[in-house]
Amino acid sequence: MPDLTRTQTLNFLRSWPAKIAHVSTVRPDGGTTTVPVWYRIDDRGDLLIWTKHDRKWVQRLAKSGRLSFSVAEDAFPMRGAMGEGPAVVLGDGEIDVTAERAAIIGRYVLPFLVPAYEESRAAHRAIIRVTLERLTGWTFEED
Repeated sequence: MPDLTRTQTLNFLRSWPAKIAHVSTVRPDGGTTTVPVWYRIDDRGDLLIWTKHDRKWVQRLAKSGRLSFSVAEDAFPMRGAMGEGPAVVLGDGEIDVTAERAAIIGRYVLPFLVPAYEESRAAHRAIIRVTLERLTGWTFEED
């Protein structure tokens, strides 16, 4: 199972069709919660996740300041990535939530459906920025 370079891993994470990421946070009882999220990788190589401020995992993340994630394909070449790093929950005034939300939704939804999807999720006004200190990628494809 060959490793991917950081650039190859970021390209995989940016690829279409978009894959669902799974992020994990630690609960107060020491257990973990893992949830599926929509994301994009920005020009800095940061992971941006679109969500709501009032979700419990987001509130825990805001306190801990760290996040881990994984993304994987279920078809050949069966690439995958996992990483972690410091994370911050951003809202209006700290980042252009409207633009980021449209960019993330646009990875998952056909272009003509983006406005309706945005409208249906108007309360989702949080963007999580994760600086990827650790990032590992792999593939089952031969070198």
